[in-house]
Amino acid sequence: MTYFIKAFKTLLVSIFIMGLSLGFGGAAQATQSEAVDTGKVTAQLVSSHARARAGETIWTALRTELDDGWHTYWRNPGDSGEEVQMRWTLPEGASAGEIVWPLPDAIPTGPLINYGFEGVPYFPVQITLPASAKDGDIIPIAAKVYYLVCKDVCIPESGDLSMSIEIGEPQKTPRWDALITRALGSAPKESTAKAGIVKTGDIVEFTFSNLPKGDFSEAFFFPNDLGLIAPSAPQTLTLGSGGVSITTAPEYLWDAEMENSYSGTLRYIDSAGEPSGIIVNAAVGQAQPIGVGSSGGASTGVSSLTLWGAIFGAFIGGLILNLMPCVFPIISMKALSLAKSAHSERAAMRREGWLYTAGVLLTFLILVAVLLALKAAGSEIGWGFQLQSPIVVGILALLLFAIGLNLLGLFEFGTGLQNTGSDLVSKGGNSGAFFTGVLAVIVATPCTAPFMAGAIGYALSQPALIAIAVFMALAIGFALPFLALAYAPQLLAKLPKPGPWMVRFRELLAFPMLAASIWLIWVLSLQAGADGILRILLAMLALSFAIWGFKRTGALARGLAILSLLAALALPLGLSIDTSAQGSALASKGYDKMAWSPETVTERLAAGQNVFVDFTAAWCVTCKVNERAVLARQDVKTLFKDSNTVFLVADWTNKNDQIAQELARHGRSGVPLYLVYRADNKDVNPQVLPQVLSETVLRTALLGN
Repeated sequence: MTYFIKAFKTLLVSIFIMGLSLGFGGAAQATQSEAVDTGKVTAQLVSSHARARAGETIWTALRTELDDGWHTYWRNPGDSGEEVQMRWTLPEGASAGEIVWPLPDAIPTGPLINYGFEGVPYFPVQITLPASAKDGDIIPIAAKVYYLVCKDVCIPESGDLSMSIEIGEPQKTPRWDALITRALGSAPKESTAKAGIVKTGDIVEFTFSNLPKGDFSEAFFFPNDLGLIAPSAPQTLTLGSGGVSITTAPEYLWDAEMENSYSGTLRYIDSAGEPSGIIVNAAVGQAQPIGVGSSGGASTGVSSLTLWGAIFGAFIGGLILNLMPCVFPIISMKALSLAKSAHSERAAMRREGWLYTAGVLLTFLILVAVLLALKAAGSEIGWGFQLQSPIVVGILALLLFAIGLNLLGLFEFGTGLQNTGSDLVSKGGNSGAFFTGVLAVIVATPCTAPFMAGAIGYALSQPALIAIAVFMALAIGFALPFLALAYAPQLLAKLPKPGPWMVRFRELLAFPMLAASIWLIWVLSLQAGADGILRILLAMLALSFAIWGFKRTGALARGLAILSLLAALALPLGLSIDTSAQGSALASKGYDKMAWSPETVTERLAAGQNVFVDFTAAWCVTCKVNERAVLARQDVKTLFKDSNTVFLVADWTNKNDQIAQELARHGRSGVPLYLVYRADNKDVNPQVLPQVLSETVLRTALLGN
């Protein structure tokens, strides 16, 4: 009896299930195709509607469920692959729209970067039903789908999918309608963002402004078109106050006739913390103002600088600049001036302090005006730009040589050369104080003190008034210590009263001047070669003869002295860049150094090496201190070898637009700049190291400990 009861119950359940099948199976079947396992992907066609009116447009989607670790490809597959494809078979009067592509991921496969999808991506497509259909008609919808699915190997897979939609009173299918709506919500969207593309040499830069709220610190750009950029090249990110800049390597499209604009997807993290994307149309040859930030930090290249932050950083950097080695020769002369006036009237001391400050402020103002004018004209220059000119370097070397001779007492001005610049610097009084400030600023530019780099990089990306405000904060910080001393007579009173000791002190100060002159001649050798060295040495000889002649009383001697002085001044004006002169930055025992280029960075990372990039210049004293004190040490050389790190040098001794652009991308306008790319770091943005290096800093960056 029990057996018959169980059998009866089973029969009732079967009849109930059959009834459900008959009553509801048609509607269920109409909203989805049969799932087809093509190998590594299970594909299915689904619809937002079970029933819709004639002529109505509804949403369908290709649903793909991928095996773990396998991926398919976006519309631009990247370095390799083929995009997901759908070929529709529809009745007369029906039509299909374009695929609404999901937000892609950058998927590394060895050294290649592919653009695609993992997991369960949906590919929504709008279907417009025939307007001539009648209620009760069944509209067949079929698609042949094709995709390349890859992991360690790539397998082409395809399948035939079909479903049907009934014509009649609209009826949505809650499950698929919700999932398709979610897919549409997470797909990249049109936006009001503005974008531009500019190619300079081997660098292509995308700039984006008017962006939505969100976190763009790990933004990534996916172009719609193959060949616009090299997918496996690093995308270097800079965030500014007004937008985002992404730089990378161009590819073959740039060798053909370019379109006016190209579209793509900019991926970022939205305000809800979710991956999101916007569709942008970038105009070729145009750049968006973004306000350059800094790529400081381990991976993101994000700048949090505001105007007041930049002003504060510039002010502190100006204070520290007084301690940098490049300023020492001139600062020592100011110390001599203070020693002379230590026991003078308080009013005279304060007047000299303000005149020194005025010289500093005016020179900074002139420098920033010239810098902004040249940048507005399209020049790629930065802090210290004047020392990239052999003429400026030659004149400065000659001037410091003359000051050194004067401090040694080999001649005194006032007998014919009273208007010479070195007299104005070396003598005391109002004019001496003012021109000491002028010369201090000129020779300070080879140095970039801590806090300065980000502030200057920020300033040069802003409108002129903001740039001037930041540079004036730098100037005030630079001038403040000596201005403060002028108001601190109790400190100066501790100095001995003027006497024979000051003669010896003055003579000793000549040697930093002569050493600075020798250093500038060495810089000149890397810019103008042997001919440049000959010119400046002849100028020094002519200047020495002029000094000798002016000390004589005869008219002939005076005439020859004037001619020699004119020759000494004219010879540096003929200096020019010698392209055959090679910088010494690559010549260092213990390192296999290579010249920097974005392509070399990409190649070395692809080969599994870490990359250290040294942005330097022969005239950058801070760079040379770091080289001697840290990079030349044997334990640091061993660290580079043990960590499989290649040493790249970007030598900015002479003007180089590509290096200037790369500095700007990292929020810098001068050297030094030190970057570390880790081969095991999937983020392609480098870590920016401090300007004052140490073994500990390098070890942490290269080994993470």
